[in-house]
Amino acid sequence: MKTFFTYFFASICIFLAPIQGLLIAVGCAIVLDTFFGIYRSVKVRGWQFITSRRLSEIISKMLLYQLCIICIYAIDFHLLSEISNHFLSVKLMCTKITAMLLIFIETVSIKENFEKATGLDIWQLLKKALGRAKEVKDSINDVVK
Repeated sequence: MKTFFTYFFASICIFLAPIQGLLIAVGCAIVLDTFFGIYRSVKVRGWQFITSRRLSEIISKMLLYQLCIICIYAIDFHLLSEISNHFLSVKLMCTKITAMLLIFIETVSIKENFEKATGLDIWQLLKKALGRAKEVKDSINDVVK
């Protein structure tokens, strides 16, 4: 019985090995979003609004997102890979698109949490930083000439 579970676990790990990076990336995005959510909650409302019930939502979100990627991977591996490999040279295209979509959702949530906590607009900060970088580049080009 012990060898059965060992072989079963090993076969699952081997099957999921090609998408381990995607699973880790999505998991990191969820954890980062949770940290920014906690930061926003503490900054706006205080520590009393951090409850174990709200924090337990990370478990269901992590499970749901990871299972979504695994299911799309299974479909992509067995059905869609033949079609997508015929037209494109990218392997596991649907799985990668799904992971990118989930990471994008978490990134938008991180942006919203940061903006609510600090009152700063990220896009304005980026525009300002890029404008300064352009000024520095122009100054360097003037000195070089």
